[in-house]
This record gives sequence, structure tokens and C-alpha cells, in this order.
Amino acid sequence: MSIHSLEARPSAALAPMCRPDTRDTLLDRLCEVAHETPTAPAVVADDGVVTFDELLHRVYAVARQISATAPLDARPVAVDTVCTTASITLMLAVMASGRALVPLDPNLPEARRASIVGRADARRIGVADVENADESSIPLPTLTGNRIALIAFTSGSTGTAKGVLLSHRMCLNKAYEVSTTLGLSPRDRVGNALPISFGAGINTLFAAILSGASVHCRDPRSSHPDTVLEWVSRNALTTLHCSPSLVRSMALPSMAPPSMAPPSGTDSALPSLRYVTTYGESLHAGDVDAFRVASGSDAAIVNWYATTEAGAVARHEYRPSDALPAGFLAAGSPPTGKSIDIVLADGSLARPGEVGQIRVTGDCFSDGYLGLPDQTDARFTTDAGRLRYWTGDLGRIDAHGLLHLVGRVDDAVKIRGYQVEPAEVEGALRAVPGVTDAFVTSRSTDTGAELVAFYAGGPGDDTAVRRALRQSLPEWMVPTVITALPAIPRTDRGKVDRSALPDAARPADDASESVLIGATENWLANIVARELGLKSVHRDADFSELGATSLAITRMLVEIQQAFHVELSAADVVDAMTVRSLAAVIDQRHASDEQSGAGAHPVLVPLRTEGSKAPLFVVAGAGVPAVGLAALARRLEDRPVYALQARGLATRALPHRTLKGAARAYVREIQRQQPHGPYNLAGHSLGAWIALEMAHILRERGEAVELILLDPRLYRWLLDKLPGGEQLDAAPPDPVSPVYKPDIRVQMRQAWRIVVAGLVRLPTTERWLTFAIIGSMALQRHTPTPWEGHVTVLVTDSNTHDRTSWEAVATGDLDITAVPGQHIEMVREPVVATVAHVIDRALDSRP
Repeated sequence: MSIHSLEARPSAALAPMCRPDTRDTLLDRLCEVAHETPTAPAVVADDGVVTFDELLHRVYAVARQISATAPLDARPVAVDTVCTTASITLMLAVMASGRALVPLDPNLPEARRASIVGRADARRIGVADVENADESSIPLPTLTGNRIALIAFTSGSTGTAKGVLLSHRMCLNKAYEVSTTLGLSPRDRVGNALPISFGAGINTLFAAILSGASVHCRDPRSSHPDTVLEWVSRNALTTLHCSPSLVRSMALPSMAPPSMAPPSGTDSALPSLRYVTTYGESLHAGDVDAFRVASGSDAAIVNWYATTEAGAVARHEYRPSDALPAGFLAAGSPPTGKSIDIVLADGSLARPGEVGQIRVTGDCFSDGYLGLPDQTDARFTTDAGRLRYWTGDLGRIDAHGLLHLVGRVDDAVKIRGYQVEPAEVEGALRAVPGVTDAFVTSRSTDTGAELVAFYAGGPGDDTAVRRALRQSLPEWMVPTVITALPAIPRTDRGKVDRSALPDAARPADDASESVLIGATENWLANIVARELGLKSVHRDADFSELGATSLAITRMLVEIQQAFHVELSAADVVDAMTVRSLAAVIDQRHASDEQSGAGAHPVLVPLRTEGSKAPLFVVAGAGVPAVGLAALARRLEDRPVYALQARGLATRALPHRTLKGAARAYVREIQRQQPHGPYNLAGHSLGAWIALEMAHILRERGEAVELILLDPRLYRWLLDKLPGGEQLDAAPPDPVSPVYKPDIRVQMRQAWRIVVAGLVRLPTTERWLTFAIIGSMALQRHTPTPWEGHVTVLVTDSNTHDRTSWEAVATGDLDITAVPGQHIEMVREPVVATVAHVIDRALDSRP
């Protein structure tokens, strides 16, 4: 190996890279796989499963309809690439029709998507436009490897999106690079945790299909990172493809349930998982170590460095037995058939350790940039018949022959895994009405790079400027810090004088001037503060300024949906990036639901009516609507589930002021549904104490009861009411909210709401809070009666685990199971999966 360049070297760990056949298009290979394994699942996505045979026939039916609707229109076709089998089918159909596919990220602002469609001169179609496609006789063109199959748009230094032209042969080559490296086969279940609108996500999809593997697609921006490991385990995935940011998020202590990691010396907690492959940004050794501890997996980690234009540039495998170096991991070595040079600024080749631009040499690259011949000529060159691509990335080759990434030749920077050109952000900033000058740069932080913007003129309101930028830029391109200046300092030659720019500081972690109004803002502020690691949040502080990344926004979204029981999209959150504005969206959504009559159930709410097993009746916690138990109902196996919520919570009615009164009413409700036992009863939090009273009533009526208590808090003052309870361990006091500290006026308004609860229709979250207080007051007046029968108790970390203490409540046959997480997390993902498993096991084991 030359000291100047890096060529592929044999590796015992990574499989050799090669083209296993002479096919030129992905569609040729799809036909072959569909004929070999027609009934095997090809794609598993949000809308279900499709087999290879179904996928093949559907792709060509849709392709013919695309051709039929515009037979003479050979323009590219733009598609919103949501994570569904229907969307994936449409993407493949566009390519099968002979048109070039332009994938559009649904999370982009509509203005930016429209700009991409315009630059590509594309025709835009959706799944609904082809949903009635059938097998017709319309001929399709014969595809060759040279035909453009895909136009992938990236950020460009010209200030506009830049389209990369990818031929069928190039798409196939890039897919083979993944499949041969990981040895994918029909036995594999590929976990594609990347948006399928992104190059790496599309490539993972193609790599799985051409290997005959089943690909499970999941957009990481639409689900909480907490659930990724459970998704891998549930589907027995063999490979996981994701961003380093997602690995980092899964490795956080709060992300992975302790039960996931096996004890030292035992087998892997994820035995099916062979590889975790990361794309898009540098991978840190600390993230790998933390992920392995959190997941309990012994899968090999593959650090993958690739570009849209050249495909795989380098990759390196790290097994659990490998000692990881400190800091960011090496990008590795190139695949077979490619070589890497490090070129210095003067055009000479670098020696080991010297930093220069990374140049890749190979046989199949992109066809260049759409409508940008000068940039194409500058980045794509040839030498002795071989193609060369100048990446624009800076790197060095170490003494072991491994490539390390250093940065960029130009001003481009990786933000949350996306390559961003500050010039494009600066162009959008200059387009804001009134802005006369602007400058955008980047800076390094402990969690990666972030954008910092300065502007002169304009509205003088940083929040208004940020809102305007979100109309044309995706969230990751909106600067973290935006600062207004009287003028941008410049040198005599007109260049920005960086030394004269003020320090761009994040907003201080101080909400002393914040006056959070109402329950929605207070609860929402708690979620935001917790997810961003802050003590407090100002109601008008922009989440981006507080350090919210795309993954943090995803976590917040999931928390909001679970806490407020509303369906919001990532776009809803991005459009309302302050506590005040997002709380207004939540309140408005609740008001619309109530006006439409959604959720207007009096007390007994059927969450699931199907199932061959005996039904389970679950009592919700104080102030919690029945829908708050929906996740539990989904997780239970083959069993009808009915939830019981407080009277007056959803319809006008006086609430019960005692637990015994609520228990009598709830028994009447369940006996209307199931006249005779045996009964399966459960309750969460306050609902557990009500379920205990219901069990006594049913037993007095001669009915058999199986009782499950989900984390009823065993407070000190409750134990003191029981014989000998003064000597027993109690649950710790409830933590005081760091944000919600109502003043005397708020307390007075709350007292009035307690009086009129159930009669006056309060705003939804205010009503939940009021009923929670009513339930808490009823519990303080209550003295529980010990249960002599069999009972299963599930307790979280925030409760006492002392068996003697629980025996004061359950004097008969007692089973106690500890589950991870905090009190409210018990009925939320991902902890609810463990809870449902314990409940199923408990009920199935009883006669």
C-alpha cells in the first residue's frame, strides 16, 4: 500500500465487496427474488406487510398507471416518501416506469419541497393518485443501467438545493456495497431506522430487497428512541441501520429499560442482532460503549462513511472484543474496487497523518449534478479511464491505514447528521423581509456542531426571524442561535470580520420571568425541561435556542402525545416551538375533539373488544382519561380490555368524592358488561385502590376475582392507618414539580374548580388536573381494607419494594414484580410492554 493513498485490504471481519451478477437495475433483481421467494415478507412498514410477489405485481401495476396518465411525459416524478408499503411501492414504480424518482421528505416545509419539484422540473404524484392501479397491458420501457433512476437533492453551496443524478447501475452498486459487506440473505430481517427519503434510508431499503431479506422500515422521527430496542427484539431483527444520533439517544440511561441489559456473563439481550450500521455523521467510541451497556447486545458496530455521489467511501467494523480508541472512531478502509487518496491544497498526495481532501477512485459514481455543469466538472474527474470524485471532506490516514474524518474543505458542516451549507441558510435569512445583511457560521459543542446566525435589519425580533426561516428551511437548518446586530462587521475588503462578532450565547437556563398559565403550559413545560435537561423553561423560549435536536423534538412529541392524549405531528411541534404556542395547539386540538364528540364516554370505555380470553377491567388513575390506558390495551394478548374513568371527567356529571362510592358505581358498570365472574380487575395508581375496593364488593356478592395492582403509591399516611403500619417502609414523597408552582390566585381558582367539577365544562387539561386533586383528596380520607385473596402487585422505582409493607395491604397470596421507570411511565411506552407481559403471565397462570 502506498504511503499516499488507501486501497481496499482483505478483512476477516468484513465480507468482500463485489457485484454477484451482471444485472444493471434493481427491478431486474426484484423480479428474480419475487420468483424465488414469492410469499416471503419483503417490506414491513407502518401500514402493514407486503410479500415479494405482492410488491412486484403492485410495482408494475402502478408503473403502468404512471405511464398511462402521461404517456409522453418523461419528466422526473416527485413522491412524498412516508414510511408505508404504499409509498415504497410508488417509489419503485416510478423507477420501473422509466422515470427518475425525486424523493421528497414529508418533514420538509412545503415551500422547500415545491422548490425541489421546480428545480427537477418534476411531476408530483401521491399514493392516492395510483391507489386503483391494476395490471394493464401498457408497455413499459426496457431499463438499462445508464438510465437515471433517482435524483437525490442535498443542500448546496449555491444557496439552493442540489440534485445528484444516480443511474440504475449506481443505485444497484450502492445497495450491493451494503448487502455484501453485511452478508445479507433471505434469512435476514433488516431494521431500517432511517427516513426513506434520505440516501442512506433508500439504500438500506434497496440493499435488503435485492438480498431477498425482509426490511422493516421505521422513521426515527415519528417514534420515541425508547422503543427502538424493543422494536428490534420484537421483530428479531438481524441488522439495524440508523444514525449515530439515534445510537446516542438509545444509549441514554433513561432510554433503555434496565431489564434489557443481561447480567454480566450471560447471553446477548438481542441475540438475533448481528450488525448495527451507522451513517451520516462521525461515531464516537463513548456512544458505542454506552449503547452496548444499555442494550445488552453483542452485535458488531459498523461505522459507515459514504456520500450520495460516490456510495461507500470507507467502513470499519467494531466487535465487542475490540478495544475502542478514545474519541471519534475511524471511518476505516474503502470497499473492494475503490481507493482513497488524501490530496493536499497544492495538489500533492499527503503522507500518513497529514490532513487533506479525500478523493475517491472507482468504476461507478453519480452522473453529476442536475443543471450544474461547473460543479459537476469540478467534483467528478477521470484518470486512466477510472472515475474520481472529490468529496470536499477533509481526512487523514493513520499509521494502520485507516481513514479518519477531520472536517470540510468548504464551509459545509454536519448538523445532526445532515450536511448543511451555511450559504444556503444565509440566503434564506437574507430573504426575510427587511433583513439587509446576514452571516451564518457554525461552532462545535459537546454534542456536535450547531449553526449560529447574525443579521441586520428585518423585524428586530429573533423569534419572528426564526419563524420565517422555518417556512423555507427544514428544522436542522434553522440556526440554534440567532442574533440581531445594528450591522454585520466587515473588513476593508468587505469580508465579514469574525473577530468583531459578539459571542452568540444560548439563552440562560432561567425562567424567573416566565409566568406559565394553566395546566397545559405547566405540564408541557415540565416535559420540555425534562427532555432538554433544564431546570425551567420560559413560556416564550424557542426550543431550538434551548438546544432541542431533531431527536429531542421526537422524544418531546411522543411524551406530549402520551401525556395529553392528542395526535400531533412533528410539523405541529416545529410550527409551534415555544411552550405558549404549542400549549395553544394542544388546547385547540382538545376543544376540537370534544366538539366532535370524540371520547365522550361516561365511565366504562371499551379499549379493545376482540379476544378469546376473559376480559380485563382496568381503573384509570386520578384525573386520567380512559384513553390513557390505550397503550396497555394494545400490548395485552388476545383479551378484551375495558377502562373505567372518573364520572364527570368526559361528560357532565357529579364526580365521586369517595373511593368506596366510585367502587360501587364501577362494579355496576362492569356487571352490565359481564354479569357474572370470575372477574379480572386491575387499577393504576389511585385506580388500584379503587380496584381493591371493587374486589371486596364483588367477593361479598359471591364472585371470584383476580386482582392486579399497578403501582398504587404506598404513602406513609396510608400505612399509618393499617395495623403495625407505622413500622413499615413507605413510598418516598411525590417529587415537587420544578416548573409548576401555583401562586395563591391560581390556588383559589383551583378551589373553585373543585367545587364545580363535573357541572361546569372546564378546559380539558384543567379538568384532568381538577379531577386528579379530587381523587387525591378522596384517597387521603380513605382507609384501605386488606385483601386476603391472590394479588399481583407491580411497583416502579418510585415506590417501596419492601414485601412486608405490601403484606399489610395484601394478606393472602402475594406476587410482587418490579418494573423499570417512574410511576406515570408504567402505562406508557416502552415500560408498558413489560407491564402487559407481567399481566398476561399472571392472568394466564391462574385457574
